[in-house]
Amino acid sequence: MSDLVVIARFTYRHDGEFARGFLEGAGIPSQLAVDDAGGHVTFSNVATLVVREEDVEEARRVLEAADIDVE
Repeated sequence: MSDLVVIARFTYRHDGEFARGFLEGAGIPSQLAVDDAGGHVTFSNVATLVVREEDVEEARRVLEAADIDVE
């Protein structure tokens, strides 16, 4: 089983969903973990995007090409 690696963190859920869409379009499986206090803005990193360890390099390339900051 592959380990999951945090690829990016977002203040707003919709930014994480947007980034995840780029990965999905590139065929890279990902998960978005969201802690948004029931929809309320908390001004912290409420959305964390993770990918499998073997997909990290390709995921970084895809997100950087879309001008999305990665870790």
